[in-house]
Amino acid sequence: MIDIIIPVYNASSTLPRTLMSILIQECSCPYQVTLVDDCSDDDYSSIIKDFENYFPINYYRMDKNGGSGVAREKGIQITNGEFLTFIDADDLFFDVDSLEKLYQTIKKGKYDIVSGSEIDEDRSTFFINEGDLHGKLYRRSYIIDNNIHFNETRFHEDNYFNSLVLLSGAKNYKLFEIVYIYCYNPNSITKNQQELQFKRLEILLSNVRELLEKIPLTKNNVELISHFIFIKYKYYNRIYHQEFTKKQQEIFRNWILEYDPEHIDFLGITNPDELEKKVKDYYQKKNL
Repeated sequence: MIDIIIPVYNASSTLPRTLMSILIQECSCPYQVTLVDDCSDDDYSSIIKDFENYFPINYYRMDKNGGSGVAREKGIQITNGEFLTFIDADDLFFDVDSLEKLYQTIKKGKYDIVSGSEIDEDRSTFFINEGDLHGKLYRRSYIIDNNIHFNETRFHEDNYFNSLVLLSGAKNYKLFEIVYIYCYNPNSITKNQQELQFKRLEILLSNVRELLEKIPLTKNNVELISHFIFIKYKYYNRIYHQEFTKKQQEIFRNWILEYDPEHIDFLGITNPDELEKKVKDYYQKKNL
């Protein structure tokens, strides 16, 4: 069984399209949908009624609004399928065999996670995003056995979860076929918060520190952790240079100096090759 977990918050306008992309899936593994309502004002009963004759839909309403990470965590707790996948209530599976591609790959290779490719709604960008949950299928036993959970931050909680899976040593396969469409929704919390960019970076950096505390550096994972830190600071530096004013740059640099002084030298490097080398050199010189 594949559990498809969808956190929903005031998503009645986009959810039917998402569920339709699930309805058309031709997958040899049975699947069911679990909607976790994060205290919406919307009533989803008519939408559920329209689709429940075609595939099982479970509905759970949270006691209080906690954000999509908390909702996804509840979805893991109340389901029990062998495999897990997550889709946002405004996104889509790419085509009729998206789930089947993920399922056949994870089953045959006995992987813990399969990371499919995703594409933006305008079809202009095609990529595998290792940092988020999109287009991925997880083996539940790996998540449970390694005590992997979402944290309660309202930004980058998917990044934290997926990074924890990878840094814990999950057997990961990258599937370069498109399985997921990332849609633009101007009302989405993750897509309409430029004014909170500094707070998002602060949370992302906090997640990095929390992950490094959970995953001790060893000779076996130094390459993986170096790559993880490189990817994070590549993201920081894009925001730092392209979206921050000089004043914001100064504030963020001072914040990192106080909060995470070991990594201050990684901030501001615009050349990816230079950044990657600096990060790798730093961690390889650690006393392992």
